[in-house]
Amino acid sequence: MLLSCGNGYEFWDISKFLIKKNALENNEEIKLLYTSRGPDFNTDKDYYIHLIVVSQKTGDTVNILTTTNNNFTEADKDKVFNYFNQDSDISKISEMDPDKIKELKHVDDLKDFEYKKIDKVARDPKFDDLADNKHPTVFGSIGTSIPIEK
Repeated sequence: MLLSCGNGYEFWDISKFLIKKNALENNEEIKLLYTSRGPDFNTDKDYYIHLIVVSQKTGDTVNILTTTNNNFTEADKDKVFNYFNQDSDISKISEMDPDKIKELKHVDDLKDFEYKKIDKVARDPKFDDLADNKHPTVFGSIGTSIPIEK
């Protein structure tokens, strides 16, 4: 797994990415190859963080654009994560202002959630040889899914 680090961040326009909404299925297992991170914690959701992942189902390499800075480390290189598409409640919550999350009373309150328009993607030019690719791109978030016992 490669991680970008440093203070030399620039931004790509989102039009650089080949958006293919169904390149990954919701909750699909993936492994992380790369994260661009960003120049800060992106609390204002001003840009996307670029992830490159490999589907554990198909073996395909896919870009994910997310606003969540997961603070991945080298210890995460062998972990299996789940992809949560942009329509998932998890992705909607991760996009929300923390104060708005506190106001949620029920998951149904997310049905009217509207994403902020973002048109730039963080990049560390030192990793352009990996990050500048033609892989399909999806929006969403990643994390781990824990089965609920009944």
